[in-house]
Amino acid sequence: MYRTLLGILSVFGAALLLVALTFSKTLEAPADLRLANGTEPKSLDPELTTGEPEHVLASALFEGLTRIDGKTGKPVAGVAERWDISADGTVYTFHLRDDARWSDGRPVTADDFVYAWKRLLEPAVGAEYAYMLFPVALAEAYNTFAGHAETLEKQLMPAVTALATQSPLDARSWQDFLRRNKANDPLRPVDDDVLGELLARRTGTLTASDLATFRARLEHARAWLRDESVRARAHFGVDHGVIAKDARTLVVELRAPTPYFLQVLAHNSSMPVPRWALAAHGDRWFLPGNIVSNGPFRLANWIVNDHIRLEKSPTYWGKSEVRLERVDMLSNENQMTILNLYLTGALDCTNRYFPQELAPELKKRRDFEQAPGLVVYFYRLNTTRKPLDDKRVRKAINLAIDRELITKSVLGLGQAPAYTFVPPGLPAYTAPATAIRHDPDEARRLLAEAGYPGGKGFPRVGILYNTMEDHKRLAEVVSDQLRRTLGIEVTPYNQEWQSYLEAERALNYDIARAGWNADYADPNTFLEMFVTNGANNQTGFSSELYDRLIRLASDVSLLARDPDPTLAKLREPEPIRALLAATQSGSPTDREHARERLRLLLLREAESILVEDEFPIVPIYFYVNGTLTQPRVHGYSMRVLLDDGSFGPNLQDTHPLRDVWVDPAHKGEP
Repeated sequence: MYRTLLGILSVFGAALLLVALTFSKTLEAPADLRLANGTEPKSLDPELTTGEPEHVLASALFEGLTRIDGKTGKPVAGVAERWDISADGTVYTFHLRDDARWSDGRPVTADDFVYAWKRLLEPAVGAEYAYMLFPVALAEAYNTFAGHAETLEKQLMPAVTALATQSPLDARSWQDFLRRNKANDPLRPVDDDVLGELLARRTGTLTASDLATFRARLEHARAWLRDESVRARAHFGVDHGVIAKDARTLVVELRAPTPYFLQVLAHNSSMPVPRWALAAHGDRWFLPGNIVSNGPFRLANWIVNDHIRLEKSPTYWGKSEVRLERVDMLSNENQMTILNLYLTGALDCTNRYFPQELAPELKKRRDFEQAPGLVVYFYRLNTTRKPLDDKRVRKAINLAIDRELITKSVLGLGQAPAYTFVPPGLPAYTAPATAIRHDPDEARRLLAEAGYPGGKGFPRVGILYNTMEDHKRLAEVVSDQLRRTLGIEVTPYNQEWQSYLEAERALNYDIARAGWNADYADPNTFLEMFVTNGANNQTGFSSELYDRLIRLASDVSLLARDPDPTLAKLREPEPIRALLAATQSGSPTDREHARERLRLLLLREAESILVEDEFPIVPIYFYVNGTLTQPRVHGYSMRVLLDDGSFGPNLQDTHPLRDVWVDPAHKGEP
C-alpha cells in the first residue's frame, strides 16, 4: 500500500512541490486546519450560492436561526436560542440570542432575517434557492406570482387565442403546444380543476369551445395571481409570513406543517445578510475588506484559484465553543494533486476529493473513512432538444447503461447502482417501482420504434461534465456503452465550473453530468427540483401531474377539496384515499401521522413519473462518501450520534467547522 502511494508521489513530485510552495508562500501564518474544498467558489453570498464548496464556506461564515450539529447531524439552536411551535405545526416563534453579533459588532436582529428572506425571494435577485422558503406563507406568491401573471397575459393567452383558429385540435398537438409555451409553470399554483383537466388531456380532441373555456380560465388565473402577488408584497415581512415582533422575536407562519423546516433554516439560503454592507458595496460586499458575517468564522483572505483563509470570529456568540483559530480551504479540482498534498502533510483532509481508481488501496489505510450518503450521481437529459424530446429515446438511454458494471469496475467505494432518484436511507420513505434497468434488447427496440434502428439517423450528441478526472472517466464509459448498445455517437466534453453551470441553466447541452446532495434529510429536496421551470430542474421537463403532486405534498389538505381527479391518475390511489380519510379523524397525533404518511406517498407517486414514465434524468449511482483525515483532526467524522446512543452513517456528509478541532500534540503516521 505505502509503496504504491510513494510511487504516485514520485511521478507527481515536481508538480506537487510547485503547488505546495505556491500554497505556503501565500500564508502569513500556519493554519490550524487545511482542507480541500474542490472548485473555486463563485460567491460567498449565502443566498446566491448553489454548490457544495460554497455551502461549506457559507456555513462557516454565516449562521441561521438553526445550525447543524457536528455530532448528531441534526438542527440545533443557532442565532435563535430557542423556539416555540404551535399545536398545528404552522407557527414558529423564534427567540434570538442577546449576544448574537455581526463581525462588525452590530447585533443580529429579527429584522435582519426579514430583510434577508425578502431579498432571497425578490425575483430580480435571481436566487436559485428561493424555493427553499416556499413553505412560508406568502413566500411563493412574493417570489413568482407577478411573473406568472405576466407570462399568462403576454405569452400564453395570446397564443391560445391564435390557436383557436386551428380547432379542433388533437391531444398530441395540444400537449406539444403546452410544452412549447411552458404552460404548467405559471399555472402550477392555481387551484382550478377545469384548467387541470385541460392541461392533462392526452386523448381525443380539443374543440373551439374547450379552447374558449381554457382562455377564460386563464383570465381568472391571471387575475388571481396578480391579486395574490399584490397581497404578498403588502403583507410578507410586515404582518404575515415572517414578522419581526421585536429585535429578538421572529414569528414564522407556514402554509402547512413542514416536518423538515428546522433543517431548512440551517441551510445557507435562510441565513441573514447585512443590508448595510450590501448598500455600501453592492455585489462586491462578500469580498475581503467588505464582508460582514455572523458565523463562527470571518473571512481573512481570498486568493483566487489558490485558497480561502478563515479566522475565528471574536464576535460570534459561541466563540468559546470554537477551537480552531485559522482554517485554509484549498480551491483545486485536481484530485491527484489533492491526494499528494494530503500524503505529504500539506492538507489535513481530502474532503472526498481523491481519484476514484485509487479507492481500493486508500480504503486499506487507517486514516480513511467512508459512509453512504444522501447523494445521487445522474445525468440530465435536455428534453427540449430532438431526439431527446422523445421519451422513448430517453428510456432507451436509461436501459442501455450497465450501472452494475460501473459501480463494480469503474468506482471503488461500494456505491450502489441507482434505478430510482431518491437515495436510500430516509426514514419511512419507500422508493417506487421503476422501469429503469439494464435491458439492451428493449433499449434497441425503443430506439428503433422512435425512428432510429441501430442508431441510424441519430444525431451526434454530447455529454457535458464539469472538469474533474472522475467525471471524465465515467462519461467515457457511458458514451462507450451507448455506442456499443444503441449505435449512437456520444462525445464527452468538459467545461470549467462556472461555464458548466451556465450551460445547464441555458439548456445549452444534450446530456449533462449532475449530482444532488440532500439540502435536508427528506425526499422533497430531491423531487421538488423537477417542477416545471424549477431553478434546479434544468432539463426542460414539465408535467402537470408531477407539479400537482409536489404541490399537494407541500400541503396535503389541498387534496381533500376534490381528491377524485388526482386519485384517478395515480398508481396507488387506495392507500392514499385511506390516509386522506385518516387525516380527518382520530386523535391529533393520529392525524399528524396520517398527514406525514400521505405526504410521503404523494412524493413516491411523483418519483414514479421520473423513473417509470418520463425519464428526464439518468440516475447512475448512489454515493458512498469517503475521505482521508489526519489523526490529529477531531470532529470530522463520517458517523453521527443517533438518538439511542449508537452511531450511524453521516448521510448528509456534514462537518461544520465550528465543531472540528485539532490536537497539535498528536504525532505519528496514520
